[in-house]
Amino acid sequence: VCDPGMVNIGYTDIVEQVLRRRENQPQIKVFNEVEPNPSTHTVYKGLDMFINFQPDTIIALGGGSAMDAAKAIWMFFEHPETSFFGAKQKFLDIRKRTYKITKPKNAKFICIPTTSGTGSEVTPFAVITDSETHVKYPLADYALTPD
Repeated sequence: VCDPGMVNIGYTDIVEQVLRRRENQPQIKVFNEVEPNPSTHTVYKGLDMFINFQPDTIIALGGGSAMDAAKAIWMFFEHPETSFFGAKQKFLDIRKRTYKITKPKNAKFICIPTTSGTGSEVTPFAVITDSETHVKYPLADYALTPD
């Protein structure tokens, strides 16, 4: 999961080269449509790809937007019953959240940051923008912490 820039500058090729060194050749699909301030539309589009591909590992490559989008896609992929409108939080205190998800069990989640700033690669938070209202909503759950 990345933005188009990661493909254009060849970073996704580098990650693919490393993965292809494995004895068991992986099948690889790249979702590279993440925009700055990722939207619910982007998350659902990525989710459709994941449902069809059924990955066992998800790699987010890039900055905070790519990692936040990947976290949301991962959450919905692992928990299809989850609703964005149930998972969004109106406060930032993770200890007081009313909606909790369980740690995903099927796909490993790896974040490879290419810039410093958000710390999304090590935190249980993501921010997703509602495509219809353009309001940013934080997702906060320890299950969103990358492996």
